[in-house]
Amino acid sequence: MNRPAAIREDHPNPAWARQSWRSLDGIWDISWRGQRSRIRVPFPVGSPASGVNFPDHGRFIYRRDFELSEYSPEKHYLLHIGASDYRTVVRVNGVKIGNHTGGYASFSFDISGVARAGQNSLEIQVRDSHSPFQVRGKQTFLPKPFAVWYAGISGMWQSVWIEETGPRYISKASVRPDFSKGMLEGLVTLNQLVALPTSKAFEHDASRAPSRMRLILDIVAPDGKAFTFEARPVALAADQFDFSIPLATLGDRRWSVERPHLYALRYRLLNSDRELDAVDSYFGLRSIEVDHSGMLINGTRIYLRMVLDQGYYPGGVYTPERVDTMERDIRAMREMGFNGARIHEKVESPYFQYLCDKLGLLTTFEMPSFYLASKRGFAAYRQELEELIERDMVHPSCVIRILFNETWGIWRIYARHSATRRFVLEMIELCRKLDPDRPIIDNSGWEHLRTDIVDVHHYLKTSAMAREFYARIAARDPDTLTRVSTRAVIAFYLRNLIATTTRALFLGQPEEHRDAPIFLSEYGGFGWYSAGEGGSAIEDIERYTGDILESGLFCGYCYTQFCDTGSEVNGLLTANRVPKVDTTRVTALNARAPRNTLA
Repeated sequence: MNRPAAIREDHPNPAWARQSWRSLDGIWDISWRGQRSRIRVPFPVGSPASGVNFPDHGRFIYRRDFELSEYSPEKHYLLHIGASDYRTVVRVNGVKIGNHTGGYASFSFDISGVARAGQNSLEIQVRDSHSPFQVRGKQTFLPKPFAVWYAGISGMWQSVWIEETGPRYISKASVRPDFSKGMLEGLVTLNQLVALPTSKAFEHDASRAPSRMRLILDIVAPDGKAFTFEARPVALAADQFDFSIPLATLGDRRWSVERPHLYALRYRLLNSDRELDAVDSYFGLRSIEVDHSGMLINGTRIYLRMVLDQGYYPGGVYTPERVDTMERDIRAMREMGFNGARIHEKVESPYFQYLCDKLGLLTTFEMPSFYLASKRGFAAYRQELEELIERDMVHPSCVIRILFNETWGIWRIYARHSATRRFVLEMIELCRKLDPDRPIIDNSGWEHLRTDIVDVHHYLKTSAMAREFYARIAARDPDTLTRVSTRAVIAFYLRNLIATTTRALFLGQPEEHRDAPIFLSEYGGFGWYSAGEGGSAIEDIERYTGDILESGLFCGYCYTQFCDTGSEVNGLLTANRVPKVDTTRVTALNARAPRNTLA
């Protein structure tokens, strides 16, 4: 009897999990410049939890063996790597299987052609550097950490595992609700037909005949009701199936912060009655709209009360030593009254995003920055952006996509006809094409070109200066909206004017964004610098946040930040997650209603 669909919390990626998975986490051999050691995977080089003290740059060679005791030449074996920073080459039994560039996206390789029964050797080479041309987030691009850029990490920093499938398998799937049609729609793609050198019999297996393939969907609603549907083969595409299911049939239980309902979903690939592959996933039914006043989720206006989270963990740096650390962080944010987190300069693991789906915490997706532009860097950025959007489309908790931050790395954007400006505009359009349902912030903080949400950053040293800034935005003061010059930008950094000066909101015409809401996506930072009015950090937080709510200007705010990170000791909590302020006062503050909104 087929087991009911269920969300696989025991898997590194509950949104794409096979029952046959086997973890390769644990102790590996590693070498760097002739030095050998042992490393704990998935903790990155550069973290205490890894057990090695190698520098965060160079070529790292990981080695271990794995056993396939029940190897079959008529099956496929898929090697998955959650994330590896930065350039990765994989060899199995001495044969190069593939390579990947990028430090945040997941990737996998079909190792069936070279795997064998019994013992197999696995070698993974990872090269990383301090290059300012590669996507790196807050990892330093100088020899040492400086200012708000931290020590780097290298190598594998998310789980590694193997999954087993039949002779055909599901390579990817997309699912999205179309509320205008009242349908749940999806597209499922199978692996390409490639002959395996180890099995001539496989080339004639009947399961390769497209006409005999069937795709079954098993769905379990949040109330426990189970459904089974059969997808349709896509005409003229032997490796694809699609489906459209009425939302009313599924009960149309919407996902929200207050009620984070999730539907369990299993894809089953059959050849007649023989199951070739099964993948467990899930989805949430959630709509997003943006208008001048802000964001609506499922047609209900929501005021964004976010906290900035950089995703650094004691001991593991990018990787928590315990999975429940992530859940405790999310619950701590919710208990303080925040309904969302701006994930800053990092793309978190699929498991973290699942926990946000499960616990009802809104998130942003933000591509980490590079710091100098290059043609090769542009291409790598684009490839990784595509991979990450495809991987994480399913998560209902993700409600905004941020492509760039504070003009970092895209300095030539000021030149109207530059390759950099063309690249930024191309990435905006690419993101809209790949994910038309989520609003986009093009360049977080200031100097917007083409954005769905006009977000603003400021760290002005007195609340009076902040209130004056808000008034200038409301009055559409031309200097505040469009005052851009190379001299002003250079002075902003060299003279460290962050506490007294703001940057222009737009590079284009403000009128193009008249209907876009305004989101204060960074402010505060108390502890890293002191507000000019004196008082405690919690008093500063209450004063500044109260002014934001009273202004009636913003669709929400994001306080900097959740916990101390590196040199930035401005967290509500220490790096070890000990509260630094009275969190009950934060909770009360987040419960206050903003002026002139429906929230």
